Amino acid sequence: MDFSVIVPAFNEERRIAACLESIRAQRTRHSYEVIVSDSNSTDRTASIAAAYADKLVVCRERGTARARNEGARLACGDILAFIDSDTMIMPGYLDTVYETFRDKRILAVSCAFKFTNRRPKLLAAEYVTNAYYILRSLCCAATLPGFNVCIRRDAFERLGGFRLCHLEDLDMSIKLRQIGKTVYLSRRLAVTSSRRLEQDGIAGTLKYYMDLFEASQNRRLGFHVVKLKRSQYNDYVHRE
Repeated sequence: MDFSVIVPAFNEERRIAACLESIRAQRTRHSYEVIVSDSNSTDRTASIAAAYADKLVVCRERGTARARNEGARLACGDILAFIDSDTMIMPGYLDTVYETFRDKRILAVSCAFKFTNRRPKLLAAEYVTNAYYILRSLCCAATLPGFNVCIRRDAFERLGGFRLCHLEDLDMSIKLRQIGKTVYLSRRLAVTSSRRLEQDGIAGTLKYYMDLFEASQNRRLGFHVVKLKRSQYNDYVHRE
């Protein structure tokens, strides 16, 4: 198996069908399987996913990192493609990723993206974010956003999967570039939801990630995770 496409999901009945249809629509000579890892949703997410997935796992505990790791445990592919349930991949996504991985030095890649909502402010945020990621990839080491990230299976297993922490995708990105090469591809082959930006605005979203990064650093240093002030952050707090 060339790819295992792993989709973590929680209460995404409105979006997951579009995500899975975009994966099934890939016209490629490379073999792939679709794994949906559901975080014990209370809506119809799991039942909708069952119509598309080759494998479906329902996790007892919630959390994106846990869901990704549970899906990876079922994977048979040499490349683990993690695609969030509010994200769609464009035609040619898997072929582009596979060609990139012909360079054996590369351990992981993400593709540039566009937002579903095409409002001017969101277009500006989309442009700036992609430009930043592309520049980092060219100048030093890529930062790989978790909503579409593809990792060699052997590298993923070597690192022990996603750490159960805030900003687990950033944590994984840092660990990967410490042991090999990571790349952010300039082609826009993913379409993702802009709902966080629409809900919180650009300033609010930046504050959100700064708060999560601070909490992540506290956990890394062995301190207790500070309780984030806003209730919408609760899904990212992992209580052990």
